[in-house]
Amino acid sequence: MESPLLADNKSGVVEVLRVGLPASASMLGRTMTQFVDGVMVARTGQAAFIGQRVGALVAFVPEAFSIGIIGVINTFVSQNLGAGRSRRCGQYAWAGLGICGILSAIFLPLFFLAKPLFSLINHAADVQINEVLYFRYMILAMPLTMSIRALESFFYGLHKPRVVVTISIFANAVNVVGNYVLIFGKFGMPAMGLKGAAIATVASWSLQFTILLIVFLSRNTHLRFGTRFVRAVRFSHFRDIFRVGWPAGISFFIDLTTWTVFTTLLVGHFGKTHLAAAQAAARYMTLSFMPAIGMSIATTALVGRYIGMGRRDLARKRAHCALRITMIYMGVCALIFFFFRHWLIGLFAHHNPVGLDKEVAMQEMIVVGGRIMICAAVFQLFDACNIIFNGALRGAGDTRWPMVVMFMLSTVVLVGGGTAMVIYLPQLKSLGPYIAATAWVVLLAPILTWRFESGAWRKINLLRK
Repeated sequence: MESPLLADNKSGVVEVLRVGLPASASMLGRTMTQFVDGVMVARTGQAAFIGQRVGALVAFVPEAFSIGIIGVINTFVSQNLGAGRSRRCGQYAWAGLGICGILSAIFLPLFFLAKPLFSLINHAADVQINEVLYFRYMILAMPLTMSIRALESFFYGLHKPRVVVTISIFANAVNVVGNYVLIFGKFGMPAMGLKGAAIATVASWSLQFTILLIVFLSRNTHLRFGTRFVRAVRFSHFRDIFRVGWPAGISFFIDLTTWTVFTTLLVGHFGKTHLAAAQAAARYMTLSFMPAIGMSIATTALVGRYIGMGRRDLARKRAHCALRITMIYMGVCALIFFFFRHWLIGLFAHHNPVGLDKEVAMQEMIVVGGRIMICAAVFQLFDACNIIFNGALRGAGDTRWPMVVMFMLSTVVLVGGGTAMVIYLPQLKSLGPYIAATAWVVLLAPILTWRFESGAWRKINLLRK
């Protein structure tokens, strides 16, 4: 009997969109929430605006390692689903949740190291206060965020992204309303500024995790995937996830670490206006690549399931289809970034004047941010290749080779090249590091493309007997 997966048109567009659009919508919804949060926080001052972005970014660095590991739950669930081993899907989900608990305990002491950590970055004193505040809330919420990622990976692997997107939209709506109430002090609540934004965000994550867990443990999910059989989890499930996941975790960790160094030290070297402009531009870049990340997650699930079915030929075709769709989206983003760059940055510059002459400061932020947006426009299509092929390779379990490439290019081109720009071409100011960042993205694309097209991933077998 033909699988319902194969009932779509030959190009696979319908199938890819069926899985990819909800995943992308979930990522876009999360990003839009962060974007709206940023706009609201920006109204309270530049120090809070920068503090939220940098504090969240630094907190996400240790979490990135965990997310890289538990992200391969998608790989194991989808491959076992394709192979007809449905009961193993729930076992891998529980193993992932166990790993989340262990890693959360390891990273929790960072809460107490917040002040000395941000003193090393050496931003302005008012910015540091806000960075420490937001960072601490994000560290305390790490068990929630990692567990959410684990459960989402489980549902993505089952090709059930609608579960994720429905719950995510509800939680995001609660977050936005909570931010509005707590940041500005509405409905009798005190105006708490950035602290209110942090509390509302953590509260929405608590709600999101609770609902995901209820669905995960529900009767229908349990009957098919054995999600209540915690005792069925074996050490081998932990070992499988860690064996394939640690290179993905290291890769993601390197990516976030180098990008954090790039943003906080290299771009931040040129002052608050350049840093604020970079953070504003980063908000728009996130709107571009986060939906692409959603399509990458869908690609992992599709490639994994077809490999489990023994149809590696269709796994390759679905990856190509996902790439075409993602390039169209990110290509449109590139055009918007280029032609509307000054207006887009102006949305944030209006609430973030610095210096004695606020109009001059606003114009400087718009000009600086506009140049950064040009760089972002240039690398959009290359980034589409990186995101999709990385997801496709992960679906096959090919994670070590991308890790090595990511380490080399991130350290040499992004950080090394960016540092060289700061030292030898300081007249370019923050544009110099972003030129290096553009080169990093452009160079990575053909390498990951070659790796996938070489077919080395076809030799990997993750399914245990």
